[in-house]
Amino acid sequence: MTKQTQTPTARPMNKLLDAMHLLERSQEDLIDAEQGLAEAKRSFDEQVAHLNTAYTAACNRAIELGEKAFPEQFALRGMVLTFDDEGGCSVERREFAEPYQLLNWAKKAGEESTPCD
Repeated sequence: MTKQTQTPTARPMNKLLDAMHLLERSQEDLIDAEQGLAEAKRSFDEQVAHLNTAYTAACNRAIELGEKAFPEQFALRGMVLTFDDEGGCSVERREFAEPYQLLNWAKKAGEESTPCD
């Protein structure tokens, strides 16, 4: 007697169901990532507003010291900050940027070099 070899039956319905479950999980991951991005954007915007306030105060202090050329652009690691006359700030990503020597301005203002408050 010869044994017949059974070929495995394709299970397209199960494969479809599995693919749907994987897509469902991927959608949940996407929603979580979008919510995380929205929160990070809100936090970033808050920091930019804080930065504008700090820049205005530093600029006013430089004017009090008789300086007329306080910089409007600063280079940091990975970004360049540009302040405009209307009190706005643009942030541009850069691959590499040399840090601006703000310490010299702090010394002119009679400020000590201290960590961020």
